[in-house]
Amino acid sequence: STVSAATFTAPKLGVSEVAPTDPAIKKGEKIFVTVKDTKKQTVAVYNKDAKKTSKTVKMGSTFTAKDVKKVNGKKIVKVSSNKWLNTKDVVKD
Repeated sequence: STVSAATFTAPKLGVSEVAPTDPAIKKGEKIFVTVKDTKKQTVAVYNKDAKKTSKTVKMGSTFTAKDVKKVNGKKIVKVSSNKWLNTKDVVKD
């Protein structure tokens, strides 16, 4: 028998947090930083509370999504222990 991966529940990721609108980035997927403002070529890094930090990442950086959550209406994706990116700034690789 085949086991469907759809029955797998990621820890700490409630179903209510997954918005059906954008092609949702899921944990473990490769993501790619895109930039709308081509002059700056960097995007802001957020903390776990979706607040901007002074850090930035360069356009073209690739990461593996470690977690995805929604905070204060912003969807953020975790790329390292304390770095989160707004899902508006990334696409699936």
